[in-house]
Amino acid sequence: MLIAEPVFDIRAEHGEGPVWDPINQELFWVDLIQGKVHRAHIANGQIETYQLGQPVGVIALRQQGGLVVAVRDGFGFFDLDANRLELLEENAEKDNPEVRFNDGAIDPDGRFLAGTMSWDGVDRLGKLFALHKDHSITLLEQNLFISNGMTWSGDGETYFFIDTLQHAVFAYDYDSTTGQISNRRIHIQFEHTEFPDGMAADTDGGFWIAFYGGSKVVHYGSDGSEIEQVKLPVMHPTSCCFGGPNLSTLFITTSQIALSDRLKSDHPTAGYVFRVETLVEGVPQRRFAG
Repeated sequence: MLIAEPVFDIRAEHGEGPVWDPINQELFWVDLIQGKVHRAHIANGQIETYQLGQPVGVIALRQQGGLVVAVRDGFGFFDLDANRLELLEENAEKDNPEVRFNDGAIDPDGRFLAGTMSWDGVDRLGKLFALHKDHSITLLEQNLFISNGMTWSGDGETYFFIDTLQHAVFAYDYDSTTGQISNRRIHIQFEHTEFPDGMAADTDGGFWIAFYGGSKVVHYGSDGSEIEQVKLPVMHPTSCCFGGPNLSTLFITTSQIALSDRLKSDHPTAGYVFRVETLVEGVPQRRFAG
């Protein structure tokens, strides 16, 4: 069993969506409901915070610089130097106040896939979209509860996707030429008392999945068998990514949003980012090509 320790002196209300920049050795993550993006410089511990003005579900790096984002009003781009958010004019779910974006990832061809959820997560209003390099948007899946962690197999031919309230990792056949998904099936099924959230992939084909309400991140093999657990002193891990100079450090975001005042006092590091050194190498997160 691995033990994670807090890092960086900042406590998010609802930390989510960690992204590692291997070029600049920086970690990005979001405070989702607060609409903030945090940027930590590993070398000196300096943290910069950007306010996007609305809830931000997921971010990713962009090849031409800055970030691609999925916020309450849809897809857009954030210029870090100018501290400016620019939304696409034609957008996904822009006029649907019942949902928000929650998680996403960049596919092997440089597309940005991101999914939505209802605000309370109870209604099956979630959808999965693809933002293509030409900034067009396609609908890939619907009738989801909580769109969450996603990644691809090493050959790019299988797409893995978590729906938290279906308590499963689903696998799809993936067409990297078109970005279309098909042939959905269950890859890992969890108990109904377990709530899988964000995840990261390693180069052995393994999955590292944060369990909301479970105080743990669990490492699974490519076949879905459990290998080991990372324990945290907080109730709500939300997501994780690999970083550090060797891509062997697992960074884990956490939340305090659902905690009572007493539980916040009992879990003083809830909302912090944690890290743990692993014996594997993570798959680098890709950059949006558009």
